[in-house]
Amino acid sequence: MIGTDVLVIGAGLAGLTLSHHLVDHGAHVTLIEKSGAPGGRLSTRRSDFGSFDHGAQYLTGRTPAFTALINHLAQDGDIAAWKPRGKDSARPWWVGQPGMSTIGKVLARDLGPRFGVRATGISCRDGRCDVQVEHSDGTQTHFSARRVVAAIPAPQALELLGSLDPVFTALEKVRMAPCWTAMLAFETPLGDEVQDLIRGHDGDALALIARNGSKPGRSGETFVLHAAPDWSRARLGSDRESVASAMLDALRAQTGLGADLPVPVHVDLHRWLHALVETPLDRPFIGNADNTLFACGDWCLEARAEAAHQSGLALADHIISL
Repeated sequence: MIGTDVLVIGAGLAGLTLSHHLVDHGAHVTLIEKSGAPGGRLSTRRSDFGSFDHGAQYLTGRTPAFTALINHLAQDGDIAAWKPRGKDSARPWWVGQPGMSTIGKVLARDLGPRFGVRATGISCRDGRCDVQVEHSDGTQTHFSARRVVAAIPAPQALELLGSLDPVFTALEKVRMAPCWTAMLAFETPLGDEVQDLIRGHDGDALALIARNGSKPGRSGETFVLHAAPDWSRARLGSDRESVASAMLDALRAQTGLGADLPVPVHVDLHRWLHALVETPLDRPFIGNADNTLFACGDWCLEARAEAAHQSGLALADHIISL
């Protein structure tokens, strides 16, 4: 049994923000993550043909706290401004250097997260919670914590916490959309007539087309395609080959290249089950009355990376005040 003040489940932006703020205020925090890397949807996949930011494409800052984080990352060279052709906002867009995954790695640097660790069950008694976890090698251990935070997608938080306290039934209202993502590399450039960023319209198969190679620190004719929520939802169980073929057809249509689209030399897919917040919780975090169990994430507020930061920061402030 491993003891800690606060056990944070999930090393995405919300969990990283929460953990940092708590540690800065003297708390003993243990951070676990079921995958092999921090950052959640701030992610980058590498290939022989270049890298692909297959989750969040960029960051923008609106709140003072998140803007301060962006400024700090920019000063250290961990992010750089992206000015793609097709940019549709006056706000600066920031991308990780050399990939979006750098942001999570930087934020996790001093937290000592434990990767390949999945929470499988929680029980609470006398002001402490016992959390059973399973490691990637199949072994099981337990953590004992005064407070447990599920900084994971709402459906996963509901599954973990829903039976422990009626307050967490509120998570049933949260709706998150899936997203099929395609990563493509071409030897032949697609040409300047194809913008670096194209947003889809209602009814389009692709919600976003991004020329990843146009970002600072990248190279090659690489593209990331995000399928629209309804399109992805309708094909959740489809085989990867048919999804890739359909997304290529959509790229031909939405770029106007048609049959002139070159054959890609690299095609990869990723299926995000909980990619985009459609119906948020409309409060920055949720917790039980005795302040032992909490959940936070972008799904508390809105579909922006900054919302994950806001949620984690708000919950940290609440825990610090107890």
